[in-house]
Amino acid sequence: MKITDFNIEISAENVCAFLDGDKTGDLYEEIMEELEEMLPQAYEKIRPVALLEFGDLEGYSIEADGKKVKEALFGVCSIGKEMGEWSTRLFAEGDYLGGMLADAIADDYLFQMDDVIQETVVSMCKERGRGIAGRAEAPKDLPMSIQKRAWDVTRAEEEGIGIKKSYMYDPVKTVCHVYLLDDNTKRYHPEHDCSKCNNLTCKRRNLPSVNIRVVTGEKETVIKGRKADSLLKTLQEHDIFIPAVCGGRGTCGKCSVRFTYGVVEPSEEDRKFFSKEKLEEGYRLACKAYPVQSCTVILDERESSGFFVLTDEGTADPAYGASQDDSAEQKEDVQIQGNPADVSYGIAVDIGTTTIAMQLLELPEGRQADVFTDINRQRAYGADVISRIKASNAGQKEELRKSICEQLAAGFHKLTDGKERKVSRMVIGGNSTMIHLLMGYSCETLGVYPFTPVDISLTHTTCRELLGLQDQEFDVMICPGVSTYVGGDITAGMYALDFDKREKPCVLVDLGTNGEMASGCKDRIMVTSTAAGPAFEGGNIVCGTGSIPGAICKVELDGEKVKLETIGNEEPCGICGTGVIDAVYELKKEEIMDETGLMEDPYFEDGLLLSEKNGGIRFYQKDVRELQLAKSAVRAGLETLISKYGITYDDIEHIYIAGGFGYQMDVQKAAHIGLLPAECLDKISAAGNTCLKGTIKALTDENAEERLRHLSGLASEVQLSNDKEFQEFYMEYMYFE
Repeated sequence: MKITDFNIEISAENVCAFLDGDKTGDLYEEIMEELEEMLPQAYEKIRPVALLEFGDLEGYSIEADGKKVKEALFGVCSIGKEMGEWSTRLFAEGDYLGGMLADAIADDYLFQMDDVIQETVVSMCKERGRGIAGRAEAPKDLPMSIQKRAWDVTRAEEEGIGIKKSYMYDPVKTVCHVYLLDDNTKRYHPEHDCSKCNNLTCKRRNLPSVNIRVVTGEKETVIKGRKADSLLKTLQEHDIFIPAVCGGRGTCGKCSVRFTYGVVEPSEEDRKFFSKEKLEEGYRLACKAYPVQSCTVILDERESSGFFVLTDEGTADPAYGASQDDSAEQKEDVQIQGNPADVSYGIAVDIGTTTIAMQLLELPEGRQADVFTDINRQRAYGADVISRIKASNAGQKEELRKSICEQLAAGFHKLTDGKERKVSRMVIGGNSTMIHLLMGYSCETLGVYPFTPVDISLTHTTCRELLGLQDQEFDVMICPGVSTYVGGDITAGMYALDFDKREKPCVLVDLGTNGEMASGCKDRIMVTSTAAGPAFEGGNIVCGTGSIPGAICKVELDGEKVKLETIGNEEPCGICGTGVIDAVYELKKEEIMDETGLMEDPYFEDGLLLSEKNGGIRFYQKDVRELQLAKSAVRAGLETLISKYGITYDDIEHIYIAGGFGYQMDVQKAAHIGLLPAECLDKISAAGNTCLKGTIKALTDENAEERLRHLSGLASEVQLSNDKEFQEFYMEYMYFE
């Protein structure tokens, strides 16, 4: 095989490293200036070609894992003669810096060619039904004469590549690789391993950056990573999403990737989360993987693009959970009458910790025109607000702000159809942390006592100032919050449900990583927030996942027989929050688990097998404890709020469960495990995305600003951290009675 198409960008950083350049001082500046001038000429002079052919190794003795290798894939890469001739001429003319730069440019290009061809190398070996045990090179692993064998097998002479009696190639910027073939088709190691190379003077060893090929579905992207950085950090810096529930501490196991080559050594955390077979296949945690050489990693596209996102009227993204009828209704809703350019539009926004929902509406009627939903890419910095507060305080404030602003800008462009639709207003709701990150506020006081926000008041800005869209001057209103942990999303929800007009108290419960809740009517409102943790969203669950296609969302047990439902009816890939509640309920019902949450043998050790797919999806004793802590915190928070308000459940008109989790949850099962009060089953209903409903309502209500300010001012907060009553309730509701 002959390859001549190389889309390679020469790295100034690598060129400088080849010259042992120090990034400080006048010399570095001089090098960079000279390099900038030389690069256009260099690209014209480089004539890249890579030749790959299979052949035998007869006459050469080399072993891999104690077995003699008989066959190899030979590779010869060259950039042609012109770069070498140019370097020689510059030296002869006395331009020593230019000569060294030309040589370093050639080396960088040649090394990057090695990275580019490795995907083809793996593909060719797969087609042949062979793995790659490793790569051999002369003179370290094989005699120099192997270069003659490679030259013959690849027919390099036909490409103008010569070979000398010393077995050196002509042109000099030509290299030889010998990929040792293996019967193990799960083993592919075509990369050069600098850590095992005895050439300690090689310039490549000290290059500060590596090329990382990122594969998501059919999309491939090559990014540069620093050897000192984890793969997770590198992906974040290049705006590539990957879930990291624990914020990169290696405790959640959710940032799983698979190295197809350039595999890093497994960490202690990797050995904890992956089986021996998975480790051999190249599975690693991105947060604990530090690539020191070029590599390819495969990301799970389901986590990247498939979350169930709740929009208005309890409708989800049709691809991930809406019925056929729902989808049809949504499609009918979005039919635009007349010329879109002649209609004024508003955009309602819900910035959730996990997902983002944006809805375009025709004004003044408020008729839905379009919807945009996405995962909140800040998930890469941690699943919960505490993780993101820590990330912001650790110097990543600007990255977090940029992440959410770019997502909202992308949603704006999608909704406005390339700005054909003219937007006059935007209303945004979100919890206090999400708003701080959006506005670029410091989070230093959010995570430490007394947990003081910078600003949670109703705020007006412009789209240009907020999102950087220079030609968009329309007003953006941000809903006010009540406190650090009861934000504008709850205020918007109370407004959507008309708390300020009700005669009898109602309750709003938003179940997520924080369990936020409000109780009240037009006369008085009390709110609180409790740290539920990420269990309701599949976090800290061994085989947990978000609400993505393939997530187990319903579980039924009949003895040892397991019946499952998955989102989108796809192959099981993990278990999400609603599935977790179902699993715990069924374990208790079948008496596999007692009222304390203790699973009987053999389930205590082995867990409950839900599916054989994807290496086996199990629900473990640890998972029961995670759900136990979450449900106890929520129920105790609710009981404390009702007690402080001075009412009983008989006095409550209705209990609304907000959010996507509440929309999909089996209320009966949730009540039977103690998450919700069983005596109020006839009063409990899913309210959908109340935050988004509130921001939608605010676009068409001329009194919206006044009412939102009134609601946030009317509400008083119940602090649970040191509340004795809450602690008593917390212990009481740990049990599954």
